[in-house]
Amino acid sequence: ALPDGVTIEPFYDQASLVNKAVTTVSTALLEAFVLIIIILMIFLLNLRATLLVLLSVPFSILLALMVMAQWGVSANLMSLGGLTIAIGMMVDGSVVMMEHIFSHLSKPDARHHHHARQELASGESEHPYDAANDDHGIALRIQEAAREVGKPVFYAVLIIIIVFAPLFSLEGVEGKLFQPMAISIVLAMFASLLVALLVVPALATYMFKKGVREKRNFVMQPLDKFYRFSLGGALKKRWLVVAISLLLFIGSLALVPFLGTEFVPELEEGTINIRVTLAPSSSLDTSLGVAMKLEQKLLEFPEATYAFSRVGRPEIGGDPEPVSNIEIYVGLKPVEQWTSASDRKALQVLMEEKMSVHPGLLFSFSQPIATRVDELLSGVKAQLAIKLFGSDLDQLAKTGKEIEAMVRKVEGTRGVEMEQIGGEAQLAVRPDRDALARYGIPVAQVMDLVSDAIGGRKAGQVIKGNERYDIYVRLDKDYRNSVAAIRSLILQAPNGAWVKLGDVAQVAIESGPPQIRRDDVQRRVVIQTNVEGRDMGGMVKELRERIENEIDLPPGYTVVFGGQFENQQRAQARLMIVVPLSLGLIFLLLYFAFNSVGQAALIMINVPLALIGGIAALYISGQYLSVPGSIGFIALFGVAVLNGVVMVNAINQRLLGGGDARTAIFEGALSRLRPVLMTASIAALGLVPMLLSTGVGSEVQRPLATVVVGGLFSSTLLTLFVLPVLYGVFSRAKMRDLT
Repeated sequence: ALPDGVTIEPFYDQASLVNKAVTTVSTALLEAFVLIIIILMIFLLNLRATLLVLLSVPFSILLALMVMAQWGVSANLMSLGGLTIAIGMMVDGSVVMMEHIFSHLSKPDARHHHHARQELASGESEHPYDAANDDHGIALRIQEAAREVGKPVFYAVLIIIIVFAPLFSLEGVEGKLFQPMAISIVLAMFASLLVALLVVPALATYMFKKGVREKRNFVMQPLDKFYRFSLGGALKKRWLVVAISLLLFIGSLALVPFLGTEFVPELEEGTINIRVTLAPSSSLDTSLGVAMKLEQKLLEFPEATYAFSRVGRPEIGGDPEPVSNIEIYVGLKPVEQWTSASDRKALQVLMEEKMSVHPGLLFSFSQPIATRVDELLSGVKAQLAIKLFGSDLDQLAKTGKEIEAMVRKVEGTRGVEMEQIGGEAQLAVRPDRDALARYGIPVAQVMDLVSDAIGGRKAGQVIKGNERYDIYVRLDKDYRNSVAAIRSLILQAPNGAWVKLGDVAQVAIESGPPQIRRDDVQRRVVIQTNVEGRDMGGMVKELRERIENEIDLPPGYTVVFGGQFENQQRAQARLMIVVPLSLGLIFLLLYFAFNSVGQAALIMINVPLALIGGIAALYISGQYLSVPGSIGFIALFGVAVLNGVVMVNAINQRLLGGGDARTAIFEGALSRLRPVLMTASIAALGLVPMLLSTGVGSEVQRPLATVVVGGLFSSTLLTLFVLPVLYGVFSRAKMRDLT
């Protein structure tokens, strides 16, 4: 329908960012799958067992994607990221089940039927051989193995599902971000539970008809030998192990105050958004001219592919900006092709220096989606909004300038800018009521004259096809822009006298506010800033203290911090409530699983053990504690508790079979070395691709991966020693029942 020669060219397309982000997580998912195959082959040294365990991955992912499609959950950075996080946990139940079946079948008595078949076939036995009995014997062994670990696997995977329940309670932006992740993880884990309990044992009866012969494992043999020696020493020096673990936990807690806090790491979109603010009195022609000059400056950078400006406001409700605001989109080449700078922040500094040759301009750098989100959060296009509330505009401007000057001095602030609260040229017509009274002219007549002569009055309509155009009548432009001409406008008094507007009203050009903004019915002014090179929480804490000590706020004037900090506080406050509730529910499930308060408490010790490595990993990597990092701790608790369930259940099985407690603890812990190492290694290595990824979207997932990998290192190491050492202390009543 466009005229000849007119085309539509998109200058910014979010699809490219979406495709890059999805590619990042899809690649990480594939790489994690390959690593899991390698780990399973190393630990099991059996192709059939490895294939059985790996079945849980495609089955779980496909079922999760099917339900997500049914519920309308899109394949995005967070939902696919959830599958990447869960891929290591998807196989945990199957690993425990397969490892236990493998151990049963690799014992000499498990191959009894296979040897008996050879004897019977050669006529060495007086009883005829029935092949069905041999298959039935293998099936019975598999059934027995599956029954032994079926209950702990069920509860362990159920605990992982429940541990992600707090994500469904998140609100606002954090809810929109992380609920798709929670949905994909829960669906995948539920599917993996079905595979572990039903599919793996059933297929094992077909794949291991002849039993299995366990090969010499070059990885497990030295580990088994080392663990046997170390565990013996740990059981002899119980309280030394407990003291070391306690010291490590206290040491990790001491690191917490040194961890910065933020909402979510900034996503690198591959496009720069520059907000340029001119004087409030700038005209449209001025803004257009400045925009062209700035675009030319930006295109001098070899990294820039295009520069496009938007001035003023659109017809729809979004971006209600005055013509004194210019928004520039700058497309960028891939980072590996950059020559002027190594990262976006360094490039922004260079761009600002080049554009600063034009005086009187304020620059605020961000990214298109980040800008939109920040604006939706707090009404300003920056990460942090310092809102000053009060009643008097002059006082708001004065105090706001003081806060703005103070914020500029704080380390880590970038693009500090106070909302323009004055400087707009306005035509002010103030009626002289005494003069009007002498002529008998009402005030409304003065207002109608000004409104009709300057603003215009609808006098008709032009119809052109489906189009309708109103006809407005008003003074000519030369007279509307002349104060003298406006003063010369004529009013007629009721007695017939003609009076000039200037005789009964004051007409002058004054400076006023371009817009009066309010939150919660209160007038406010915002000082906005981006955060660079430090954490959001630490900056807000410093700003609070400095405003309290350095700024004299009049009575009735208050300061509130908004933007991403507000999201961060809300998300952390919610998690501080629901995570303890979730842990309490896990404790209840553990009690039902083991029918012992002591053993439930023993397994919950894994939670602080997991915290040690997670906190240390964040501190060493220099990352901040964010909402993704908090979710990493949630995932970590689930895997750590699973390993504890497997360990305690193995010791209980040994006690149930008879023998003294010390031997049962030693042999039970030793028998669970391989599954514990496998589940922890798979869960950790499944996140290594995301940890090392540098693609679009990896910034959001990296804190989560860092926490889980670091936490699994500490929890696995300590679980193998602390739980056996403390088993006797927490399980006295249970030990009496079992023996």
